[in-house]
Amino acid sequence: MLCKFHHSAHRLAGVAVLLLSLPGCALDTKGTGWSGESEAQPGGPGGAPVEEPGGAIAGQPGGAPIEEPGGAPAEEPGGTPTEEPGGAPVEEPGKDPVEEPGGAPKPLCGAAAPSLIACFAFEGNPDDASQHHFTPERVRSLHYAPGRAGQALSVTMGSKLYFRHDAAWTASAMTIDVWINPASLPDKRRYTVIDSGGKPSLFLMPGGQIRCTMGVERNVTYPIVPGQWTHVACLSDGQTQSLYVNGVEVDRSPSGPVIASGEQPVHIGSDEPSGEDEFNGLLDSLRIFGRTLTPQEICAAAGGGC
Repeated sequence: MLCKFHHSAHRLAGVAVLLLSLPGCALDTKGTGWSGESEAQPGGPGGAPVEEPGGAIAGQPGGAPIEEPGGAPAEEPGGTPTEEPGGAPVEEPGKDPVEEPGGAPKPLCGAAAPSLIACFAFEGNPDDASQHHFTPERVRSLHYAPGRAGQALSVTMGSKLYFRHDAAWTASAMTIDVWINPASLPDKRRYTVIDSGGKPSLFLMPGGQIRCTMGVERNVTYPIVPGQWTHVACLSDGQTQSLYVNGVEVDRSPSGPVIASGEQPVHIGSDEPSGEDEFNGLLDSLRIFGRTLTPQEICAAAGGGC
């Protein structure tokens, strides 16, 4: 029902009492349009976000969680984390790591390489670092000096280093590659790099010649410079013997089978069996393979740029 009345300013105090006493009349203390129920604020007390069923935050497209400042990167579909700027690359399963441009070269002696018969880095010791791990039978008057890479074996008069015969030293195809740095050129006697009576050998000869003996004995003239490092590779597949100097082929000739007879020890830096004709200078990175290296492999061993 409608409640009508007149009042004056001096009767204002009694109006409230009169209105409350009339049945069906109530004082509107909320203003027009109030429904009589409290309106729920989104997020409840404090404005906290309301969580949708399944854990997503309401109002975010697709229900994706909001990343906190400084937090971890969002995970891509499928569970693969995205890479941070400047972070390490994600390694793909089943793939070998890719060497970065300008990265470190591969190790000289790959112990798992099946064709590597022996490998000598001469880093302060005469040990073989191939899969065979040959140990010297005799060592005498050996010294070490700065080499082509790391340290090198310093051989002088009276130096001795040799190994017992082993079947692994014989193969139907072979390669010897080594860095040499003679203190002088041979005059009357030869300088021995590696020698065995029944196996391949390599010498620096008087007159500035390199002697490679595998399936055939060949002397090849080359201007070796004392005090400078020179890479030498001698190889034979049982039909052709080749000599490379500083990664470039300088001789090729027909040959018989690779020498593989006898059970004489293998001498490094001196003649077998006398122990004389010692090399005069430095030897470094000596490797013996049971196969012929490719021209590309020889060039890489010689430092590239061939």
